[in-house]
This record gives sequence, C-alpha cells and structure tokens, in this order.
Amino acid sequence: MNGRIITTIGIALIFLNSCGIGDNYNQMSHQEFLQTHKFNVGQATIELVDHKRERPVKTEIWYPTKDTTKHNITTEYPFKLPPTSKDAEIASGKFPLIMLSHGTGGNRISQMWLACELAGNGYIVASVDHYGNTLDNKIPENFVKVWDRPLDVSFAIDRLLTDSQWVAAIDTTQIGMAGFSLGGYTTIALAGGALDYKQLKNFSETQEGKNEFNLPELGDVSKFITPKIIETGNKDYKNLKDNRISAFVAMAPAIGQGFNSKNQFISVDKTVLIIGAQNDERTPVKTNAKHYKGLINGSKYIELEGQVGHYIFMNEAKNGLKRNAPIVFKDHESVDRKVIHENISKMIVKFFNNELNKKSH
Repeated sequence: MNGRIITTIGIALIFLNSCGIGDNYNQMSHQEFLQTHKFNVGQATIELVDHKRERPVKTEIWYPTKDTTKHNITTEYPFKLPPTSKDAEIASGKFPLIMLSHGTGGNRISQMWLACELAGNGYIVASVDHYGNTLDNKIPENFVKVWDRPLDVSFAIDRLLTDSQWVAAIDTTQIGMAGFSLGGYTTIALAGGALDYKQLKNFSETQEGKNEFNLPELGDVSKFITPKIIETGNKDYKNLKDNRISAFVAMAPAIGQGFNSKNQFISVDKTVLIIGAQNDERTPVKTNAKHYKGLINGSKYIELEGQVGHYIFMNEAKNGLKRNAPIVFKDHESVDRKVIHENISKMIVKFFNNELNKKSH
C-alpha cells in the first residue's frame, strides 16, 4: 500500500486541464489502431451500487467495437492512450471478460493502457473503483479492509452477467482477472489466496511495513488494523475466491507479507501469472512478487529487468502530468514505458488466450 502516491497524483490532477499544453502529442487515429488490432475500442461507464454493503462500485467498461463515430473520451485524459468511442455499439459475437483492479490511491482508469489492448484484441474489460481506496475517495479504514476489493469485483461480475446488454456479448465460460499492486493482491484473493490479517498487522510493525502503511494524508493507517478488523477478516472473509474466474494476472502484487504458508493457497486451482519489476521500490519483488511465486503452486513468474519500477504499470502520462507527478509517471532514462506496456500487453493477451481457451474446452 503506498500513500505517498495518493498526494502526488492528487496534486498532479489539479493540472489536468493544462496537461496537454506544449505536449505536441498526437493521438493515433481509430484507423491506425485498427492496423495492429482486431477491433476498435468502445468505452462505457456504469454506476453500480452494492446495497448489501451500502457501497458504490462504479465500473468502466472497454469492449470491441466497429463504431468509431462516438465521442473520444480519452482526449480529456492526461494520458497517452488510443482513441475510444464512448457508448458505441458492441461488435457482434461473444467475447471473454477480463476484470481489472487498480492499486491504492488509483482508480478504474489507472490501467486503461492494458484495457484498450485487451479490448482491441477481442476482450470485454471491466474495471471497478474500489470505494474508499481511490484517488477521489479516501476512507482510512478502507485502506486496511482489503476484503472489500475482491467483493467489489465479484459484485460487478454478478451485475454484468445479469445485465441483458452485457451478458449477450460475454462468453461466461471465459472470465479472467488482472490487477496492479493492491489490485494484484485482489487478484490473488479471487484466485483463492487467504490473507492472514494478524500476520499483516505484524508486518505493519516492521520498518518496511511502517513505510508502507504511513500515508501522508491519513497518517499511520496500520492503527486501523484493529483486533476487530483482524477477527472479522480472518473469520468472515477468509475465502474470497470466485470460481467463475479461470485465469489470473497479478502485476507488482502488494501485501505479500500477509502470507507465509502454502496452505494459504490450497484453494488456488487456476493458473496465476505474476509480473514483478526488478527495481520495484514500493512492493519489492523479494517480499512480494517472488514471495507469492514461491507460495503459489503452478504459478508463472515474469520479472521486468533493469531500472523498471513499481509504477511502470500505470498509464503513460502526457508531459504536463509527467512533470507534476514524476514519482509515478517519470521513469529512469533507460526505461521506455510505451515499449514496456507493449511487451507486457503481448504477454498478458497471450496468457489469457491460452488459459481461457483451455478452461472453456
């Protein structure tokens, strides 16, 4: 969990409207995107509410389309992204569904670079805002009540599979999941990983844990890992597995130190692809990505080598945002975020193509 970044992104987005000034950034056209992809990308926002938990689950959806006549919402973002067509008609056919989970202090469009690549290759992608743990909505207790995140994803799947518009286009036998940082943990929880909240509390008392749980805007959130949270998490929310999901991708997964035994992954029976960054300064691979790999039988592991840091999995920023939020959006001079994204996308598309097709036959 990284609090420092919440302030950084928040300050940076004050400059949202001026981010493009002096950028000289020319977005590719729909036609150019189609030269290297099967489809163009439609984009829609749906306002969901889980009344059982009294919790909003705002969801962004990207999907294959041939209709490029609608408003391109990405021109309003401070990121370098392909064009989308807002509320365009979904292409005919049935498509696999991939759920996305953002990291702490992010939001549902934080990994839009990956969502667009998946949609352009014939996937429907749905990404939720994890209420209370987003850029716009910070509730201290929600930074440690991490069980809400997997529940958000499962709820969104419930709604998508009962919505006549979306279920008609979704191949319900092919559902995958991907997440970044705390969203990486969310992915692993949905695969069947059982977090030990007591162990997480113990980790928060170490030097590494103190750094991770001390947020500049909220202070030390580890104090919210109370005996009640530990008891509730370990008793009522131990099993958050969603059996409808058949393949999992965890990018720079966080809170690895809440796991110390293979027994915590005894319910994991589907393939988990873990992608770590060699120079990850927030969730070091030794105690997170590699740690998960060592505990999850049958998992696959890829490490991005060189000076690749934690935030490589965030969108590529236009120059204005890059200047105002360098911690998140400016990489080491040897790192090209665009190229890294292209390579990661190919790995993930190939992984889902193989694993979901395997599970549906």
